[in-house]
Amino acid sequence: MKTLLKSKGVLAIIAIFIAAVFSYNSFFSSDTVPASSQASIPVGDDLLKIFEELQRVTLDRSVLSSPGFLLLADFTTSIPQQTTGRPNPFDLIGRD
Repeated sequence: MKTLLKSKGVLAIIAIFIAAVFSYNSFFSSDTVPASSQASIPVGDDLLKIFEELQRVTLDRSVLSSPGFLLLADFTTSIPQQTTGRPNPFDLIGRD
C-alpha cells in the first residue's frame, strides 16, 4: 500500500498519457485506410512469372553422356527396416 501511495504521481502521469493517446486517436485520426501498392498485384502473379521462366529452361542432354558425369559415383546406403512405434501413439501408456 505504501508503494502505491509513493508511485501515485507516476500512475497519474501514465493515466493522463493513455487518455491523451486515446483522445488523439478518436478525434484526429482518419477512418480511411491508405491503399498499399501491393494490393493491386494479383495473388500468385509472381508464381506464374516463375513458372513461365521455368518453362523456357532447356536441358542439354549431352551433359548426361559426358565423361565427367559418367565418372560420378553413387554413395547411397540402404536404410535397414526398423520396428515401428505404437499402433496408437495418442493412447494411454501401457495400453499397447
